[in-house]
Amino acid sequence: MTGFSMANILIIGAGIAGLAAARQLKSSGFTVTVLEGRDRIGGRINTDYTLGFPLDLGASWIHGINGNPITQLAQDYKVLLQYTNLEKITLYDSNGQLLAAPTLNELYSLYAQIIEQAKLLRNDLQEDISLAEAVHRILSAIELPIIQKNLLQWYLILQEEKYGTDLIDYSLWEWEKYDTFSGGDYLVVNGYDKIIQELAQDIDIQLSQKVIAIKYNQQGVSVKTERADFTADIALITLPLGVLKSGVVKFYPPLPDDKLAAINRLGMGVLNKVVLKFPEIFWLENDDIVGYVSDLKPDFSHFFNLSRYISTPVIVALTGGSFARSLETLSEPEIEQRVMRLLRRVYGDAIPNPEVILTTKWASDPFCFGSYSTMPVGAKGSDRTTLAEPINHRLFFAGEATSRKYPSTVHGAFLSGLREAKRIQSLLMIK
Repeated sequence: MTGFSMANILIIGAGIAGLAAARQLKSSGFTVTVLEGRDRIGGRINTDYTLGFPLDLGASWIHGINGNPITQLAQDYKVLLQYTNLEKITLYDSNGQLLAAPTLNELYSLYAQIIEQAKLLRNDLQEDISLAEAVHRILSAIELPIIQKNLLQWYLILQEEKYGTDLIDYSLWEWEKYDTFSGGDYLVVNGYDKIIQELAQDIDIQLSQKVIAIKYNQQGVSVKTERADFTADIALITLPLGVLKSGVVKFYPPLPDDKLAAINRLGMGVLNKVVLKFPEIFWLENDDIVGYVSDLKPDFSHFFNLSRYISTPVIVALTGGSFARSLETLSEPEIEQRVMRLLRRVYGDAIPNPEVILTTKWASDPFCFGSYSTMPVGAKGSDRTTLAEPINHRLFFAGEATSRKYPSTVHGAFLSGLREAKRIQSLLMIK
């Protein structure tokens, strides 16, 4: 290993984990190069400007503002944040009728009761089951009116969008076994890319360098991209879990069996957005979230009212799990037809068609194959720890999937980059 001040480090991926590590290591005197396969930086943070305003197609919120390192970055870089109450939902039933507040309160109370019973159930299980199976067992012992069953099913779909996966695939044992920051959810109004661009200042970033092979031994690391070859003393891998699961990047020698097993057990979830810009606002202007109980299964279930924050008639459909994946196979006209069928049931046939539709396709994106990591039945929190473990003091791993405390979040990814930067610093200072 070369001396501390002369160490050369490659970082694979210019998402927020890679950029956090790059800044930390460069500030300590290391030579750092970041290789990014896309033609842009940010990874799953992707701010689009084609509609004339900043629109985040990936990460959009800071979840828990108190003590969150992303909050501090937003303040440092003068990023505009606004509180959004993601739990306050205006809901319409399958007939297009607005549901009264008492009905919603009953729904939330029922869901809370079921969740408490699910937590008790998992304490008695000898083997893991899915969250959906737990709910099924609980409901099988309860007589519910059909309207409550339909509303509960709608609310469970919201949880699938939160976790990015169908509840039939989500581990009951590992469900919500992670830490959170308090203080509510804050929308990044003027673009998450503001943070990314600031973090990338003065960092050597090589774009359009899609990595295809990584070789490592006692002498160092060599990385092959589709365009060039690079060598270094150490490589920090911040590839999304979906890329690691796909096997498109080859490791020589192969990754250890325990790390491969952890990669296989962990899941990659999907949260896709359908952004609709209309010529005018026809929905309730002051609502954050508008929900719809559809008679089709599956279907769109709720929309975020972005117009509250940007003074432009835009709503965003949020979709998760298998439904989100299925939308990636549809054409834009097919998606528009399906969305407008739902909206016209509530607001009438006279409402205008959208002027513009933007859709995300994170599941088929070859640079991530999904939105964020999930915990399928059989996965364990320790799999994240295993994924984060270095190999032979040569390969290090960061990214939200390696964060046991804050998985599936921007702050989890950011903190994982700092974690590995400190680990590399400690190693090289000892050397």
